[in-house]
Amino acid sequence: MTISPATEQHYSKAVIEHGYDEVADAYLAWSAPRPTLTRAGYVDRLLENLPKGAKVLELGCGAGVPSTQKLVSGGMSVTGVDISGAQIALARKHVPEATLIHSDMMKLEFEQATFDAVVGFYSIFHLPKDEQGIMIERVQMWLKEGGWFLCNFNSQEGEFVRENWLKPEVTMISAGLGVEGTREMFQKHGQLLTMVEDEVAVEKVGSHEEHFHWIFAKKSSHRQ
Repeated sequence: MTISPATEQHYSKAVIEHGYDEVADAYLAWSAPRPTLTRAGYVDRLLENLPKGAKVLELGCGAGVPSTQKLVSGGMSVTGVDISGAQIALARKHVPEATLIHSDMMKLEFEQATFDAVVGFYSIFHLPKDEQGIMIERVQMWLKEGGWFLCNFNSQEGEFVRENWLKPEVTMISAGLGVEGTREMFQKHGQLLTMVEDEVAVEKVGSHEEHFHWIFAKKSSHRQ
């Protein structure tokens, strides 16, 4: 697998959708047995702060394991969204209790104050950089007052292409604003979100380490 800066020609959501469709089974086999301790710990904390039956939106639910399953087993009413139809098909097998939507997250429409929590694990950074702030604004709108937002971002700034990702001739794309850029994005676009946790965590991915920027925030009634 090679990683290189993305070009305007490369950065296409169709490429991302196709990539996750192509590697759906391989990605499940690779990722499901090794959920990161960081994510698992944050999901536990989220569940501790939500009542049974709370409405949770998961942006980029993938095959529904492990996070969607854990949220459902914790008594949450989960709506999962993914750009990949193949991933949604797998999620329907793993979490039939969840409401599952095949869609680009930027095309979602919900009423204000619909959800008690919104989560996005390894997903929002697949949006182009200029759409990530827009998504934060929408999440803020969709959350009820006192609702929670749990997500992670690339810690590096730039747009990145991974060639031969999990399978030959499969391309995957991501984008990041860097740690300070992400914080500035929240200050600008998430003014009702109060940071509870803001950390860069080191995670083992296969044989190498990756750094992800984790945000755990709560919606308040006044601007920060």
